[in-house]
Formats: sequence, C-alpha cells, structure tokens
Amino acid sequence: MLKHKTLFFVLLAMFATKTSKIFSQKGYKLEYGIMTGVSNYLGELGGREKAARTFLWDTKLAKTRWTETIYFRYKFHPMFALKVAANYLRISGDDKLTTNPGRRYRNLSFRNDIFDVETTLNWIIYNSTKPTGIYSRANVYFTAYLFLGFGGFRHNPKTLYQGSWVALQPIKTEGVTYSKFGYCLPMGWGFYVTINKRRRAHRIGLEFNWRYTNTDYLDDVSTVYKSPADLPSATAVALSNRNVELTKQPEGQAGNYGWQGLDKNGELINKAPRGNPKDKDSYYTVNISYGIAMKSRYSKSRGRKIRSVTF
Repeated sequence: MLKHKTLFFVLLAMFATKTSKIFSQKGYKLEYGIMTGVSNYLGELGGREKAARTFLWDTKLAKTRWTETIYFRYKFHPMFALKVAANYLRISGDDKLTTNPGRRYRNLSFRNDIFDVETTLNWIIYNSTKPTGIYSRANVYFTAYLFLGFGGFRHNPKTLYQGSWVALQPIKTEGVTYSKFGYCLPMGWGFYVTINKRRRAHRIGLEFNWRYTNTDYLDDVSTVYKSPADLPSATAVALSNRNVELTKQPEGQAGNYGWQGLDKNGELINKAPRGNPKDKDSYYTVNISYGIAMKSRYSKSRGRKIRSVTF
C-alpha cells in the first residue's frame, strides 16, 4: 500500500510540473488594461410606452451615459480566468422621456454616479489556437468567454431641483433611510483578439456586463407616497411628489399622484404607486477594452530553468 501511495504522489508531482510548464509556455497568463464605453440602468423611471418590463426591454436609450474601467485578469487554467475590475459610471432616468401616462406624469428624474469593484470568473468558451482568418500573417487570435461574479458599489442618486443637483438619500423622499453601499452580481459575455508581436501582446475586445443589485433605490424610487406629515422636511415633500410641478396634464392625471389619504380600514389609498419594491434596480455597461498580456516562459541556462517575462 505504501508503495502505491508513493507512486501516486510521484506521478501527481510529475503531472503538476509538466502542466505548469505547459501553461507557462503556451499562453498569456496575466493581463492588465482599461475599458471605456456606455452605461444604462433598469428601474422605475422612464422607460417605453408600456409599464415596467424586465431586463433590456425597458432600456432608456436617451439616458445612455458613460463608464470607465481598469482591470486585471489572470488565466489560471486553459478554460478559466479570474478578473478584477474597478468601474466608475453614471446612470440616469427621467419620466419625461416615456409616453406611458402612469410614468410620465409622475414627473420624477435622477442621475447617479456609481463606483464599483467586482471580481468575476471568466469561462473561456472558445480560444483559437491558430491565427485567425485573413489576419493570420499578423498572428491574431480570437477568444470568447462568459462570466459571473460578485461586486460591491457605492452610489448617490441626485435630482435637478431649482437649478441645482440635490442628493436624494439624505432627504428621505419616501420617509426611509437606505444605504449608499450595496452589492451586485455581475454577469455577461465578452470577446477579444490577441495580437501577438515579438515583445508584447495587445488585446482589443468588447464586453457586455449586467449587474443585478440588492437595492431598489438606485433611482431613489421604490415604494409608495408617504403622508407629508411623515416626511422630515419641506424639501422631502417637494421632491416626493413632483407631479404638482407640471402646468399641463391630461384630464384625470392632475392630482392623481402623491398622498391620497387612508380608506375606512386605515389602508393607504394610492391611485398611482410611486415605485415597485418587488423589482430590484440593475445597471449594465457595454465596453471596448484594451489590454496588454504578459507571457511567462522558461528557458534553460547552465542546467537551470530561468523564468523570464515578455509583454
């Protein structure tokens, strides 16, 4: 039995040594780079002519904003890589852009600058081992991947009020306090091409990243209108119900928003809800990436293996 165990561990060590050598000689393991692109959000504000719809069907293209990213990616297996990224982006929404009456005459708007850090596992679903297509003379390789991960973010929704951008979280427009910090589940897909030169490898790619969050307050809207008596300030009352700012409204819309009082059972009467707490807010980005990949290789010198790094 002892001999069998010894033989097993010897074979395992040989396999690990051989695999490590193959990995280091055939492939770029460490990559760093930047990304730039556009961002948008999915939540209560804005949208199209219908009521809230799931995922991308409710995108507000007119409110597409920007995003900037730095990242590091480490390929620890031929099919898997670990990526760490820091993102700075803006999302925005405005009820004035929708033709849905229930949303349009609610008349709420916001913008939110988000800082997030996330770690994702990249599953490489395709990786060309030979130069691709008409670019074969330039040594261009194509890689496609899916990813899933975990991240944390800080956000701070604001709205334009009397000519200034006002932070909404401290005002408590729904009479509640929510955190400026949250977590998200990033998921999506991407691809890149690796241009292999003599001394360095450049990577240019495209990535779609959707983050599902644990909050419904990216836009400061989630539940129902509260009684003005329960709000902490006159500013909170003014920003809670902005329907009253509109000078022209269709028949039946004026006065159809805000606090409606209580019925005989003490339940809140709301002809138009302020938000929907059952659906959490989310945001997504579409980025173009540029990175530099580092390749590890081993060469023999005086009977020793010496590690060198090329870019």
